[in-house]
Amino acid sequence: MPRVALTGTASYLGGRILRRLVDARGADAVVAVDIAPPPVALQGVRHWMVDLTLPGADRRLVDVFEEEQVDTVVHAAFFTDPRRDAAYSHELESIGTLHLTAAAAAAGVRHLLVRSFTAVYGARGKNPNFLTEEHPPERNSRLAWVRDKVEAEDHAFSFSRRYTTLGVSVLRFATLFGAGVHTFYTRIFSKRVVPVLLGYDPLVQLLHPEDALDAIDAVLAHGPCGTVNIVPRDTMTLLTALHLSDKLTVPVPHLLAYPGADFWWGTGVGEAPGGFVDYVRYLFVADGEKARRELGFEARHTSRDALMAFLEYRYPETAARSRDAREVEA
Repeated sequence: MPRVALTGTASYLGGRILRRLVDARGADAVVAVDIAPPPVALQGVRHWMVDLTLPGADRRLVDVFEEEQVDTVVHAAFFTDPRRDAAYSHELESIGTLHLTAAAAAAGVRHLLVRSFTAVYGARGKNPNFLTEEHPPERNSRLAWVRDKVEAEDHAFSFSRRYTTLGVSVLRFATLFGAGVHTFYTRIFSKRVVPVLLGYDPLVQLLHPEDALDAIDAVLAHGPCGTVNIVPRDTMTLLTALHLSDKLTVPVPHLLAYPGADFWWGTGVGEAPGGFVDYVRYLFVADGEKARRELGFEARHTSRDALMAFLEYRYPETAARSRDAREVEA
């Protein structure tokens, strides 16, 4: 019986994908490939302890895929937060994806689905309002967090060109936001006072977790589809999102923001290094037309829906005030 293998099951999205796959296909049809076992509640899920960062991980994965008759691999073992241990991040995301893709090709896997991020396009002043899949990712980003993910995408497509039986789908998700999501982005929205860039208010896209799961379902049903943006139904400005979250904003000149962010990151206090200042200064919103055209997928939620889901989970009183204000406006 062909099975689906999933990496990154310990992550927020990976855990949700695992539950969705078990509900749809049954526990016997799903294989968890991770250093951590799946939740006890998901009894019957096959688990293989494989560390993608270790030498020989590709040979171990070939054995797993062949023994379990894996037909499809969903690769979700990626960090949503920047990490100070950049070497380990590189080993997991770039080299780990290289191991995984090589094993999938050698074992005759039909479909490799890789989680990615719209942030790989980079936030730049010359970006158009909506970035299509044809727009090149920022391979020379100053952020290792971005470079590792771009390299992971490149490894997947490189093997698919060499092994035509291996189809690849790369889903570039907009910023995930909702109940239970814990990333450096949600932690910023959890602060009472938030610094913003003086004179800048870029559009942002906040993706509801249910839409991310629906997109994965659509791709698994459709088959390999190359690179696809997965984005919410609309955009909102950063200052609007902070206003709805009842935050106090402190404008900071951008010339001070970059070294300031690097300083606080270096001390262990900051949420992200200075390169991430670009993402609150410039656009990196993506276009979702390809997903609608080829997959029949369109997000059910707006960016505001995703924000409200987070606020209702974390700050229910703030969410209630925002709902009341919206009703008054209507």
